[in-house]
Amino acid sequence: MPPKLCTVRFEDADGTIHAVTVMASSLYEAVGLAVQAFRAQAWTPPVPPAAPLAVEVRQPVVEHRVTVQAVRQWASGAGRSPAERLQRERVRALLASS
Repeated sequence: MPPKLCTVRFEDADGTIHAVTVMASSLYEAVGLAVQAFRAQAWTPPVPPAAPLAVEVRQPVVEHRVTVQAVRQWASGAGRSPAERLQRERVRALLASS
């Protein structure tokens, strides 16, 4: 499995939540990397062996850049299917109201 961005959190005895973000190929690797990162921080207490760790796995973020002009041009097209025509009409209406 390709590495994924994972945020690992735990709550210490004082109720403080500590979190770190790592790139890992598995759940266990994420925990291992997080424990290592927590140990490297002087202000983070040791992770108790029985402490529950929350691991949030995120998909890679994809960013798209487009101009309003390009969207207007696309929305003014006819569309190939009924669903696409409806989608273009909706976008045209949204742009007209803004």
